[in-house]
Amino acid sequence: MIVSSNLHSQLSYALLRIQKRGSEGLQHEGCFSIIHQKPYELKTKQEFVILDPAARLSALLIIICLLVVSCSTHAEEDNASLILLSQFEEGKLYKIDSLLIVQLSGSYRDMGRQEGYLLRNQIHEFYNESVINYFILENNLSYKQLVAESMDEFSLYPKRFEDIISGIAETSGMSLENLTILSRVPYIAPNCSAIFAWGNYSLDGSMVVGRNIDFYSVANDFLNYTIIVVYNPTDGSHSLATVCRPAQLQIHTGMNDQGLFLEANDGSLSGGNIYYPDRSAYIGSFLFDCSNLRQLDAAVISSRINWATILNVADENTSVSYEWATFDLKRRMPDRDGLLVSTNHFVNPEWGFALPRGDPNHTALRYSNLLSLGEKYKGRFDPKTMMKVLDTALESGGASGPYTRLQVVAVPSEQEMWIKIPKYQNWTRVDLKGLFQFPN
Repeated sequence: MIVSSNLHSQLSYALLRIQKRGSEGLQHEGCFSIIHQKPYELKTKQEFVILDPAARLSALLIIICLLVVSCSTHAEEDNASLILLSQFEEGKLYKIDSLLIVQLSGSYRDMGRQEGYLLRNQIHEFYNESVINYFILENNLSYKQLVAESMDEFSLYPKRFEDIISGIAETSGMSLENLTILSRVPYIAPNCSAIFAWGNYSLDGSMVVGRNIDFYSVANDFLNYTIIVVYNPTDGSHSLATVCRPAQLQIHTGMNDQGLFLEANDGSLSGGNIYYPDRSAYIGSFLFDCSNLRQLDAAVISSRINWATILNVADENTSVSYEWATFDLKRRMPDRDGLLVSTNHFVNPEWGFALPRGDPNHTALRYSNLLSLGEKYKGRFDPKTMMKVLDTALESGGASGPYTRLQVVAVPSEQEMWIKIPKYQNWTRVDLKGLFQFPN
């Protein structure tokens, strides 16, 4: 069934209505007044690593040294400051500066249980802020409709994702119904930009990825819920890391233990805003199941998407863009030999599309600017240079602005990511090799 006015669109485009949040502390009938509830507390004892004064002083001196010797204009944390906060079963919760990283291991239900317990406070807070305060109280979405459509979507979940969300429900103190709503809070946004540089464009020939997620001003309230979730399944699937928010299953920025990187941009400017609720489109499954780009390519062309999407993928050697409408799919090769840029419109000339009229969300300008920066820094791309490119403002020939909410740089060959959450977290290096758990 084709649906053009549905809850998916309501959730996505409710963010267009920028309103001042003024409804905190209000009850909402039918929502169990969860806005007044304290985060669920389990009685099971947690294990914490608490640094003694000497260790805290040593850590502080290390951070100061990093700040002094850094040539970057941004502070940069890395795994040297990875601190274990708590453990539950086989799961661990870490922190680098203010960035939370949850490392999960076991069956998918086990990993859900670990995430639910370790992030239970964040899950409740995020639910209150996004579902209750914004979507229901400020934008008048119906709680009953949210539950009905979210549970209907849950019935289409692939088994692994069904088990993850069911496990979260067991230990978080939040109902399965509310978790299915929370898992659908939009993360993909109309203003996204990506740039991939390798070969002659990078400093040493290695693939370097840069990715901006841009959103409307209300999303600023949700920024502090950005986390990294590392899944280490024991069923033979690949380990992977995803940059997301608590209890969110869709993987829009992630990398697996084979160095496959994936990021998704909204493609509705070219592909239209028609949504198919009866299509199960969990692109994160590609990272669990695929070991190389050839396998991923086969998986993509064998699937049908439920919402127009631009899917950009890379390994250590090359990058490919899939311009994916609900009615067709076209593979787009690099713009240059060693450079691929993607924003929010389809570029492959086979579509026969003109540029979106009026350049909404500056998609054409962002695309042109990033191509120019690619040429400017040809032969010099490394993580530092990519951060510089991502930080370049639109009016200065880049793609960023006050609407930029999340930035990611990745090097697939080294299984490394750098994360920046403007106003909350400076560029932070995360060594995924130390978080992926390989079978013996």
